Amino acid sequence: MKLTLRQIAAATAAGSVALCAFALGWWGNDDAGTRVLTRTTAPEWALPKPVVSDLSGYAKILAQRPPFGAPGEQADKTAAAAPAAAPVTAGPMQWRVGGIVTTGTSQYVVVLIRRPGENITQSEVRHPGEQLPDGSIIRTVEASHVTIDRQGAIVRIKMFAQN
Repeated sequence: MKLTLRQIAAATAAGSVALCAFALGWWGNDDAGTRVLTRTTAPEWALPKPVVSDLSGYAKILAQRPPFGAPGEQADKTAAAAPAAAPVTAGPMQWRVGGIVTTGTSQYVVVLIRRPGENITQSEVRHPGEQLPDGSIIRTVEASHVTIDRQGAIVRIKMFAQN
């Protein structure tokens, strides 16, 4: 059996790597203790101190200032931050567009409604021509936006781009 030059070179390279690893391991071994290591002592670990809950104090803070602002103030900030899908507050009921569904035969909007005094958001389906909770009327439903008629003013509500 004749060895090729490539096989000889591969065997020589593998042997060289093994020999270097052995030599470096031998050289790195410090059985004689010639290397001096400085050991730093860490302070003893202790449990963190428990936090005492002051529920009455927390209740006072929440009573003085609501955590998310007043309901009208919160709606104004949200409308300024995201005008496309901002909750619309006209009267006591808040609503926002939760989704747009378009098929070959039908188009409708999923409207998320929150009634005053409730923490639950309910979803309802509305078709073009139907009325929204604030009295606006849905004019058109497209895949990317909804056009509504709010007391004579045409408003276009865009949805987020699809991924």
